[in-house]
Formats: sequence, C-alpha cells, structure tokens
Amino acid sequence: MTTPHLAVGIDVGGSSIKCALIDLNTGTFASERFSTPTPAQGSTDSLLAALKTVASKVPGDHPVGLAFPSVIRDGILRTAANLNKAWIGKSLAVLASKHLGRPVIAINDADAAGLAELRYGAARAVQGTVLLLTLGTGIGSALFVDGRLVPNTEFGHLQVAGREAELRASGRARVDQNLSWDAWADQLNLVLKEMQGLLWPDLIVLCGGITEEPEKFLDKLHCDARLCVGTMRSEAGIIGAALATMVVSSNRA
Repeated sequence: MTTPHLAVGIDVGGSSIKCALIDLNTGTFASERFSTPTPAQGSTDSLLAALKTVASKVPGDHPVGLAFPSVIRDGILRTAANLNKAWIGKSLAVLASKHLGRPVIAINDADAAGLAELRYGAARAVQGTVLLLTLGTGIGSALFVDGRLVPNTEFGHLQVAGREAELRASGRARVDQNLSWDAWADQLNLVLKEMQGLLWPDLIVLCGGITEEPEKFLDKLHCDARLCVGTMRSEAGIIGAALATMVVSSNRA
C-alpha cells in the first residue's frame, strides 16, 4: 500500500477560505473540509488570523500550500483585485508561515486549480495548450503549454467588447446582474471566443463554484477548442494548493 504523502491546502476566495488535508498521491481529501469567511477588505492581520483559525483545524505539522487571488512573483504579492490593497508588496508565504507555524508555499489561486486538474483531473495527460478558467468572484486563469505552467496569467481582466471578461462572465457577474443562465452563457461565449482567438488552446477547463451546476449552462456554450468542466470543480484550488508544496519546492531545488 502506498504511504500517503500529505499536505494542507488552503484556498482563499473572495467570500470564503477553504482548507483540508490532501493526499498528494491521489489528489483526494485526507480530512474533512473546513471553511471560514474571508475578511476580504479587512486588514492583513485579520486575514492572517482567519488563515490560522482554519488551518488549526488540521492537526500535525504538514506543509501548507496557500492559493491566493493575486499575482505572486518571487514570493511577493503584486496585485489584490478582490482584497485589501494593503496586501500588495507583502511576502505572503513568510507572513503566513509565522502565523501558522508551518512551512508555507504561496501560489496564484487559478494556477493552483490548474495544477490539480493537470495532475489528477480533466487535463491529465493532455498535450499542447490547456487553458483553465475559474468562474467565481472574478475570473481566474491558468495556462499550460505541454504540461508546463505559464504562471500568473490574468485573462479575467482581458477586455472583451469594451468590458473586462470577469465583469461579463464571472459567477458574481451572473448574480449581481441577475442574469438568466442563457444570458450568462451568452456573455461567457463572448469571453471564450476572445480567448480562443488569442491563445488557440487545445482544451479549456472550467472550474469554480458555478460549475457545480453544469447542466444549467454547459450545453449553451460554443467554442472551437474542446471544452469541459473540471473534475474537481470548486475543490481544485484546495487540492492544487497542497500540490504546490511538492511541485513548487521541486522546481526551486
């Protein structure tokens, strides 16, 4: 029997922080999932305290992968689209490690989801160009070329017919604009067409909370690329965050 290779995955979303212990051999949960509300516009200290609250529910000293909605370069947060702008310029992994008392690897949240789908899910063994989109508070993106991540893409901010993609087709946009599923699918089709024309992906994978109900929209989408819903859907960020403790560390070695 294979010995579980365990790590904690934490996914910081616009509305909630989700956390679980992950078996990296299989990409499955090795504990129940815990969550707490995200103090999105609160101080950096309040968000770090929320991380500590949720991480403390997973016992042990396992390394922590932290998926965060930000461009992260050299460990430094460069953007904060849906969070307090005070995060910009902070070293997230260093601060979180001090608060949690465990080693921490920080990664863009959509990149984390992409790693999970590439290793365990819908994009496993797919060659060529793979684009993953997370449809939630905004639109996150992860791009892979022949299995290699192109980190920190921000295609959710792409201008589509004069408006940002995420203002048209994120999960929040559907709710805030009271769009029917047909109307929202029309907006997402505009976004997919624009990304198809720029990137020519072989596969587009859709993740995020809204993909828990694919029967309401998937058959309304049209794209020249092969299109599917991610295997792990809204859990991809947690699993990919945990996986980053192994993938990112090995890349640095």
